[in-house]
Amino acid sequence: MLMAIKTHYSTSIRSIFILLFLVVLTEMFFGQQVKISGIANGSANELVRIITFDDQYSRFERTLAATYTNDRGNFNLEFEATQTTFAYLAVGLKRGEFYLSPNSSFQFSILADTTTYRGSIFDELPLQFTYTAEDGGLSGAIGSFNIQYNTFLYQNASKIYYGRNREFIREFEHTIHSQFDTVNNSYLKNYIRYSFASLEWTSKMKDNDSIISEYFIGEPILYNNIQYTEFFTDFFKTYFIVDKVFSYHELIEAINLGSGMENIKALILKSNSFNRDPQLVELIATMIIAKKYYNPDIKRNRVLSLLKEVEGNSKYPENKKVAGNYIVKLQLLESGTPALSFSLADVGNTRHSLSDYNGKFVLLSFIKPDCKICLEHLGLLDELAKQFPGKVQNITVVYGENFRDVVQYAYNRELEWPFLKLENDILLLEAYNIRAYPSYVIINPDGTIAMATAPMPDENLDLFLNRQIKRFEAGESGE
Repeated sequence: MLMAIKTHYSTSIRSIFILLFLVVLTEMFFGQQVKISGIANGSANELVRIITFDDQYSRFERTLAATYTNDRGNFNLEFEATQTTFAYLAVGLKRGEFYLSPNSSFQFSILADTTTYRGSIFDELPLQFTYTAEDGGLSGAIGSFNIQYNTFLYQNASKIYYGRNREFIREFEHTIHSQFDTVNNSYLKNYIRYSFASLEWTSKMKDNDSIISEYFIGEPILYNNIQYTEFFTDFFKTYFIVDKVFSYHELIEAINLGSGMENIKALILKSNSFNRDPQLVELIATMIIAKKYYNPDIKRNRVLSLLKEVEGNSKYPENKKVAGNYIVKLQLLESGTPALSFSLADVGNTRHSLSDYNGKFVLLSFIKPDCKICLEHLGLLDELAKQFPGKVQNITVVYGENFRDVVQYAYNRELEWPFLKLENDILLLEAYNIRAYPSYVIINPDGTIAMATAPMPDENLDLFLNRQIKRFEAGESGE
């Protein structure tokens, strides 16, 4: 009887441990709930998003959650998060930074936009807000550290870069560590550690080999800590050139000859420091290759081929993700890639889609009603289309208020092509990377990108358009 009770007791304890393990495992892989609410003053029925980087090397963005504010500007979001990360709160196209972590909640109060400047949304002030967070004190600690760290940099810039005595840096570092070492949060500890690593590097407190030995070789690769990834990127962008580990010519040749990733890694391994860390070597090689994509000496298809090799063959899942995201991001709006379609209404509420104009080159223009040069260009667009009768279709997307004023302006001048109101489809601006008004995109008859962004109508746009038409027709005819 006693044995039976003992056995039952042991089994129950084992079951509890198994259950607890499964709970922890579930939280690790399936995330914990994050709750975000707030009010966006003056922003009724506006798109609200939580955006983060799918990885912080390529900085390829993904939306974690989205909703719309109600008539009073209130919004609520709930979603799962698996790890602490840097994120953006976006209302419309304006963004502000914060840090979110699993099992946390935030209450935002977003200030009304009172700026008078109405240029590109990307050039305006970031989203202004205050917030309270229930996240174990992480947001408050990062905010406090950033204020002290940035103030120190500002007040001591000359001494940091040109002074010889570095004791004042060590004293500041000691002060910070004594203040924050009691905070039991690994993200914060690494955030502070790699902030000081960057300071030690830029101030030349430590040489490159010491930096590599202390902060990278054999250390965990912190794929999700933004201070680590920013320092990693800044350091390895210049290290191999400054220390003359390999020459520019050697790198270009290794990429262009098509010999595979092993040749790129071999260049990095000319520095013996990296022999013990193949995962780090592969990540460095991936970043270096991707950063050369727009280099005129590089064959772009070779860059993509090497990245695909990492994505397909790497033993390290995080490196596979970084390579895959680079592949997607580098090709966004590239010539020959599919153009994002849309469905927007004209003044008569007839909807127009990009596919409605298959078979013609589409000259897509993005304008704002209060942009004087935008209106002046409309006449030039009319003349441009007439140079290529039956081949070029103008479509103008209007962002902002007073849409009917633009329509009336076009009507008075007998400009007969679709003028479409952007309405709530503001993500179209992000998709086409519209950062100024007016902006122009040329789309091929098969719905692929020809040029984004294209030159202004008064900057030889006709020559670019004529060249693209000839190239496309030559391709279709097999010439």
